[in-house]
Amino acid sequence: MSNNSIPQLAPAMALAELLREYPELPPVDWQVSSTGFFSGTWTSDEDVRPLMDAYTAVLGGVAGSYSYSRNGRERRALQLRTMWRDVHFDLFMSCPASVQSAVTA
Repeated sequence: MSNNSIPQLAPAMALAELLREYPELPPVDWQVSSTGFFSGTWTSDEDVRPLMDAYTAVLGGVAGSYSYSRNGRERRALQLRTMWRDVHFDLFMSCPASVQSAVTA
């Protein structure tokens, strides 16, 4: 059976390579989709910008940012969408807006 007939194989292999080659990257929750890309998420009570910076340095691309509200509290999110090893990669991280505001003040 060829790799092309198994859409999850390429993203799973890319994820294994990422984890093996860059063990210093912060841990995130990973998911390999049935359609052929992998994604990571991390929600924290601490500033997530240094974590995203670490992944951006390895994967390339530029993380976008936006704000949203959850349970009446404002949160800041960072999202990186890029290609790495010919696989679509999507990483989402968020933290309370007050944490980022306190760090930049």
